[in-house]
Amino acid sequence: MAEERRVVTILFADVAGSTALGDALDPEDVRVLLRRYYDVAREVVTEHGGILEKFIGDAVVAVFGFPHTHDDDPQRALAAALTLRDRVRADPGLGDRLPIRLGINTGEVVAARESATGDFPLSGDAVNVAARLQQATEPWSILCGERTVANVRTGFEFGSVLAVDLRGKSQPVRAVPLLGRSARLPVASRTPLIGRDTDLQQLELVAGRALHEERPFLVSIIAPAGVGKTRLLEEFLERLPAIEPRATVAIAQCLPYGQRLTYWPLRGVLYRLIGVPDDAMAPAVRQAIRGWLEGSGLEAMDREVELLAATVGAGETEVIDRSALLTAWRTFFEIAARRAPLVLVFEDLHWSSDSLLDLFEFVMQPRGDLPLLMVALTRPELLDRRPAWGGGRRSYVSIALEPLSDRDTAQLVDQLLKGCSAELVDRVVRRAEGNPFFAGELIRSVADRAGADQLPDTVQATVLARLDLLSSEERRIIQLGSVFGRAFRPPGLLALEPTLEGLENVIDRLVDKDLLRPTGADIFAFRHILIREVAYQTLTRSERGRLHASAGAWLEGLATQREDALAELIAYHYREAAMIAAAQRPDEPETQRVVEKAVDWLSRAADVASAGAANLEAGRHLRTAIELAQPTRLPDLYQRLGEIAESGELTVEAYRTALRLCREQGRAPAQQLKILAGMLSTYMRFQGSVASRLPEEAMTELRRDAESLAVRVTDERVLAAYFAAEGFVPFWLEGAGRLATDAEIAAAHTSAERALDIGRRLDDANLQSMALDALAGTGQTQDDWRRSREYSRQRLAFQDRLQLSEKVDAHSMVVWSSALLGDLDEAERVSAEGLAQVQPGQVTAVTLHLVAWRTYVLTLLGRWDDALAMAQRARQLLIESGQSSAGYALRGFMAAVDVARAREDDPLVELYRATHDEISATFPEGSVFRRWLGYGDTDLQSCQEAVEHFLMGPGLQIERLERGLSMLLDHDRLPSTAGLLSVLAFCRTHEYPLLEAQAERALGRAQRDVSRLDRAIALFDRSGARPYAARVRCERALITRDAAEMEAGLAVLDGLGDAEQRLRFERLQVG
Repeated sequence: MAEERRVVTILFADVAGSTALGDALDPEDVRVLLRRYYDVAREVVTEHGGILEKFIGDAVVAVFGFPHTHDDDPQRALAAALTLRDRVRADPGLGDRLPIRLGINTGEVVAARESATGDFPLSGDAVNVAARLQQATEPWSILCGERTVANVRTGFEFGSVLAVDLRGKSQPVRAVPLLGRSARLPVASRTPLIGRDTDLQQLELVAGRALHEERPFLVSIIAPAGVGKTRLLEEFLERLPAIEPRATVAIAQCLPYGQRLTYWPLRGVLYRLIGVPDDAMAPAVRQAIRGWLEGSGLEAMDREVELLAATVGAGETEVIDRSALLTAWRTFFEIAARRAPLVLVFEDLHWSSDSLLDLFEFVMQPRGDLPLLMVALTRPELLDRRPAWGGGRRSYVSIALEPLSDRDTAQLVDQLLKGCSAELVDRVVRRAEGNPFFAGELIRSVADRAGADQLPDTVQATVLARLDLLSSEERRIIQLGSVFGRAFRPPGLLALEPTLEGLENVIDRLVDKDLLRPTGADIFAFRHILIREVAYQTLTRSERGRLHASAGAWLEGLATQREDALAELIAYHYREAAMIAAAQRPDEPETQRVVEKAVDWLSRAADVASAGAANLEAGRHLRTAIELAQPTRLPDLYQRLGEIAESGELTVEAYRTALRLCREQGRAPAQQLKILAGMLSTYMRFQGSVASRLPEEAMTELRRDAESLAVRVTDERVLAAYFAAEGFVPFWLEGAGRLATDAEIAAAHTSAERALDIGRRLDDANLQSMALDALAGTGQTQDDWRRSREYSRQRLAFQDRLQLSEKVDAHSMVVWSSALLGDLDEAERVSAEGLAQVQPGQVTAVTLHLVAWRTYVLTLLGRWDDALAMAQRARQLLIESGQSSAGYALRGFMAAVDVARAREDDPLVELYRATHDEISATFPEGSVFRRWLGYGDTDLQSCQEAVEHFLMGPGLQIERLERGLSMLLDHDRLPSTAGLLSVLAFCRTHEYPLLEAQAERALGRAQRDVSRLDRAIALFDRSGARPYAARVRCERALITRDAAEMEAGLAVLDGLGDAEQRLRFERLQVG
């Protein structure tokens, strides 16, 4: 018999009051009870990696750390004690009869290996102390020796240290009651951090600057799955107290289906900072926000509370102004950072909704100096959605984690699997390819299988191999948990499968196996998201559908008074269930029930998203609801989609479908007229966003339908929307190349005035703005841009009462008028003011219109660097809006082509010329938006044809004709003199100074008439169009042979970087 000295942890459990039990029961009954008790004890101890050393009467003695040692034997003993106590107490036959008490102690023992019997007798003081500790505690309590507690860093909650008098001890023994499990992650279970010293140092350096110097910083940690983003963050957060002990950490966890959950991750951040539980009701959340904001000095406290609450579904009103919502969150984080240094973490940001990305980009730019560090963990896919992520910020650091080197991977393998062969290390290094998570899973696979004959080829296969080794109970918990996403609650698992047994024990085993980790009270998360993804993929589609339906029902049961807060999450689960059921069992009653639930919650989720000004996500919810809904629900869903869609094509299509369905179902005239008003307004007011232009006959028919409905409608808001839409008829006709008649203009003016009167009577700023825009449109069609501008300025006066889209559009219209009138300084100022009110992701299509005009204005002013920056923003907005039919943006891309050509930047020329042509090509032949297709081509032929066409008659696009003329003249192409004279007369009559200047320039060149060039220069100078005044001065110097003027003009061009025109004039001088 070989004996060894070993450090082990002893668990001693005994039945309190066993003597009385023996007196009360028959010996055979006692034996049955004890046998049941021993079976439970044996099962629990074995599951936790211990062995039963002996049974002593009704006492159980278990040992952890012999014959096999684990680095967490004390933790295993504590977990086993809690599980044993809870299992016995919950057992119907044992709980009332066998109250147990438990003692745990760690220390040295002499252990013997009895190979013949398989027994392992122990002796030593550690065993005696464990027995005395259990005697010193109360029934159902657990008392631990101090050495045991010292070996357990995290994972459990303990009471205060006690001085306990134990029989046989001359001095009191220090002991600690074990109260239960805690949510903190056991440090020992983590993979060692290797090869990331530089990245960690960089993160710590930035944290010091952000938190000590009060310089807000954003750090993006970017890497594919498994490369170590989360592990680096864990190590940093563990070191954070040494950097700034007062720091508060708030973590927003984006879910794998996060693009359908608009602002869900913010709930955890908000609740963490204001101190409410996860299941707090909406009134309690609002009250807590208000209490937290007390003393912050906010003037609009009620508004701030409502905006924050509405974002997480706890609001009482709808949020229209998305700008105010984003500002509210920035203010919230600023207040939090002023109270204590704040570290704000967004995990898995690549899964977030677009609206959440917009919000994060906005709060990345706090006002003033604050101790604030923002950390974003993301996969590279985020950069596909937001190529300019983090750009333009001085206090921004991007940490792109590279795969580990072979040497670092080998070191990791050696630490995880001590004493492994060099051959195995080499095989794992080659297979892992620098991915530390993959390497760790390969090692665990080797350890679990006790061999390395077949190493899996991919990290997914490695995870699956580990899952295959789990017991059926463990594997099932992993599968059920995957339905909920990254984290889950045990009650949720029971809702999915009520027959689960021993749930807590199985979860403990999965934590021990490093597949799960506790993250909060009764919440467990997958150690890595890839584990969740692989587990979810093992479920059949039909089972996924059933489980998602159960998850939706469970969450629905929890949603009382929190419906809005949970709407998007419930909608997601019902949607998944409904999609699968509809595909597999379309005719079953249960399928219809689940589908109806999905439509109900998707509709509510759309309302919640829209209330948070997240129209993109609201549209996604509505389109999914439409896919599932019964015919009777479709008209309302399509109408709502038309109201929130930001694309002209999608808007009119949604309205058109809603109108058809309303007619088929005999819906009320008011609903039909409201839909028609929305459709007419999109077609006419926003015609630049709709490529599928209606023929005039079809538009006339649509207007007649609306007119016939209007006489049967009494709802003034609906009527006002219809009257305002009718006010845009002349504007729409001009877009078709036909000037409206005086009668048509008068009728439109009258209709717009009626809408304005109703808007004033109802005190509805948005209705008034729409009507004023229609009146401005009638001014445009009469070439009275000063009158048009005055109407647009009246819209600006409403400011904060306007929806953001109306507000931005009002700025665009003032800029449009001012640019054509040659008031470039005002156009620049108003465009800057308008853009200052727009945050990332807001009303992208409307913002694109304003950005396009600003690009044009900056080009004329000679602020070319700013103009190209605006053009880049315009292109990004075009991508974000998903709107290819953006005729209203062409002027901006034409200007960008001009600047890029002047600077001889061929890649930029090609980029913006291609962007311009992609937009133009979406419009049909004959459209005014297609006329400039090919603008900027090397041969200039298409530009020449477009200019000649617009010199001939109606449908003038003043700023585009001005650009086209400039392009031709800059390349010594001269249009027909007759056409130029016609344009010159037109400009003088209607006041278009910039186009007039280009016409005078062309005629002066053609006729070598210096006086015309003098007038052109005067007009350009008066408007502040420096580049063009300089070009004309050089052209005049060629005629007058004034070397000084040529030098002065070239100096201006050099300052602009106008290499193309500098070369042109040098060539002409030589010639």
